Amino acid sequence: MTISFAGRLTLDHMATHVPHVFSVPEGVGTLGISFSHDPHHPGPEAGDIPHQLSISVYGPNGARGTRHNNADQSPLISTHYASPGYVSGPIEPGEWTVEIDVHRVLPPGNVSYRLEIDLQAEETEAPEHAPPVPLAGSRRRGPGWYRGDLHGHTLHSDAILSVADYLDYAMERSLDFVALTDHNTVSGLAELDSLAGDAITIIKGVELTGFHGHALALGSGDWAEWRIRDGETMRARALDLTASGRLFVIAHPKSEGHPFCTGCRWSHADQFPGSARIVEVWNGPWNDSCPQNEQGIRLFYHWLNEGNRMVATSGTDTHARHGPDARLPANMVFADDNTQPDILAAIRAGRLYVSSGPRLDCVAVTTEGTRVGMGDVVPAGRMNLRCRWTGGDAEQYLSGLTAHLIRRGTRSGTWSCAEHAEVEVTVDAVDSDWFVWELRDEAGGVHALTNPFFIGTKPGIWR
Repeated sequence: MTISFAGRLTLDHMATHVPHVFSVPEGVGTLGISFSHDPHHPGPEAGDIPHQLSISVYGPNGARGTRHNNADQSPLISTHYASPGYVSGPIEPGEWTVEIDVHRVLPPGNVSYRLEIDLQAEETEAPEHAPPVPLAGSRRRGPGWYRGDLHGHTLHSDAILSVADYLDYAMERSLDFVALTDHNTVSGLAELDSLAGDAITIIKGVELTGFHGHALALGSGDWAEWRIRDGETMRARALDLTASGRLFVIAHPKSEGHPFCTGCRWSHADQFPGSARIVEVWNGPWNDSCPQNEQGIRLFYHWLNEGNRMVATSGTDTHARHGPDARLPANMVFADDNTQPDILAAIRAGRLYVSSGPRLDCVAVTTEGTRVGMGDVVPAGRMNLRCRWTGGDAEQYLSGLTAHLIRRGTRSGTWSCAEHAEVEVTVDAVDSDWFVWELRDEAGGVHALTNPFFIGTKPGIWR
């Protein structure tokens, strides 16, 4: 039996979910869904930017997946097999919904569509292939610095990498941990977990990819509701996620938005930063001609000056292997152990810096001799701020780099990294001060950025 829907999308449907509800009887083994729309492109006035429509599937027991911004919007869903982006499992009888997620409709907005749901009695079996062989090797463990990536995608959403390719790429970069954050789906996580074995720590996650900003939800393989409907707020959604133990990370807040990357720029007024305490300030390769990362750092500094105790992170936002000259960020995390709970706990506490190569060792030492690290609150008063840097895997990396001590967003000291391996600065810090270290090149591009050392004695200074 085939159930058909047809309709037309106008500019009024922009940033909405268009539901199509149907009943599934007993005895259905496979749902075959076909979605098509015409035209795909609004016309020459839009340049290379097409309409952007995806479908999400929901069964009686919850979400069954989506494949965001992918040309293939015709999945199969069955007990033991589902197309990439979707979740296998029994086809429960009852009410199902296929929603068209209207991420972008451009003028003139006259888009016709057709949706067909084929109810098949037979179950679709998974293609035969050799069982996955976990990677050999054992990851480093115990207290120490761990290097990892918190943001990346596979063909389960809008990337070209298979899950195995994604894992291989993480191993090629010698990462200690890697997160998979496909858009609005967790369908690739089980395969990644089985392939990784004990060779690398997997951070389970999803990128909540809505119409007014993207956010990472890290720490769980469960699907997370990403739709913000009338009467709902992103602030409430973020609070629910953090209450469940996940990290909520505002992703690329200053990314170019509509129409080039509809929904990518963070514009949730109630969560600016609201309850958010982690923000991805460096997304993808550093590009001096693209200001999103510099603007992200400035927004981070602005939120700090408002009294928010924030944490800065990075993510490659990998969709394909980057070129050899791409200057990619990594999160350098000091954790009690190289496990998902310990890595996430360290990030939550701000015990990390972001770097495309240099290694840093930065501390604050009070007049009483107490050493405190990034993310900690130091009592107001005189103290020494120390920072040591090396070139990481290549000492020549430091050539042309300059270290800057930043106090409340303003440079208060500058040193040549090639001429100094370490500096120590004595400051008289006052309540609401904060300090970070930056390493920049001659063009102003960032190569490393610490999280803040917070100064506060009075209650409530840092929210």
